[in-house]
Amino acid sequence: MQNYGPLRQLTREDCDWPIGLQPNKATDLASANGARAVSWSRPIGQALFAMATIMCLYLGAAVWLGWADFRGAIQQMSLSTLPMAISLVFLGLGLRACRWHYYTQKLNWSVPVHLNVVAFLAGFAFTATPGKVGEVVKSVLLRTRYGISLTEGLGVLMVERLGDVLAILILTAGGLALLADGFFFLVIATLLVAATMVVVGVRSIYGAILGRIGTIPGLRGIVSRILLLFDVAHELLQPLPFLVGITIAIVAWACEGLALHIIIREFGIEASVLTSLCVFGFATLAGALSGLPGGLGSTEVVMVLLLTQLGMPVAVAAVPVVVFRVCTLWLGSLIGVSFMMVWLAFCGEKRADVTLGKSQ
Repeated sequence: MQNYGPLRQLTREDCDWPIGLQPNKATDLASANGARAVSWSRPIGQALFAMATIMCLYLGAAVWLGWADFRGAIQQMSLSTLPMAISLVFLGLGLRACRWHYYTQKLNWSVPVHLNVVAFLAGFAFTATPGKVGEVVKSVLLRTRYGISLTEGLGVLMVERLGDVLAILILTAGGLALLADGFFFLVIATLLVAATMVVVGVRSIYGAILGRIGTIPGLRGIVSRILLLFDVAHELLQPLPFLVGITIAIVAWACEGLALHIIIREFGIEASVLTSLCVFGFATLAGALSGLPGGLGSTEVVMVLLLTQLGMPVAVAAVPVVVFRVCTLWLGSLIGVSFMMVWLAFCGEKRADVTLGKSQ
């Protein structure tokens, strides 16, 4: 960790536990070496409940549309459409897993590629659970087995999210004509992302600001963790890792956008690829900004509204949206649960306890 004035005496270990993830009192020889295990029964139960809830909501939407009409619309789809769309979604997930592994290698984490991929995909089990537990699951899994710093994991997560937002903004730019104020919102969002990257990417800026904040009584511990998190992000925002990461992000999210393009064309919409990417991008950003688990509800509403701008009636537009979200949110959660079970059965090694969802 870098030296920042009054925080210069802090070590990496002092900065290890981020807010929301803290060890219990119990310790053993393994915890002394920095490895702690996790009780996953409650989070997995929440994930399964969330998956069941999502499917019930989508079945309810199908009933609202008229089950016979919904089934007829699905049957009109080409037999190759769903497999092709699902393959594109899976390809996008795989590319994002590769980006995660690339970032961890840049940080010199000694984690084999296959375990990195399993841990990354296992996090999707909790995409639609309250509290966005899935955002940190991969770091917790690697912490349990390899003693990887959770704060460093959150630093990687920060860079991932910045890259994702920037990639989606780039993909969205091609179809701004769908919204009257689309260009204005795009510029504002891009400036916010760029400003965040500048602050995180320039150590002298965030070091000076947080170093001063760290002098306030009671804030030293929190600031120390933020400093380590920013140091990790700073390293990954250097030109080469940034270009590699943003390129992978653009291609990965474009795969999901293309999946939506394939699906909506099956329902008679002759939209261009750029238009489909714009619909996907705006709906994804709306879901992220809503703060709802998996963007559930907000993403679908925005996507339906944008499709109506292309000439589809609301009832008709809801059908491809439901199909697309089943291929992404629901199947993604199913993949996550599957890989979580693989990790717990073959990869995990419990050594002590970690409590999820509590503040320090």
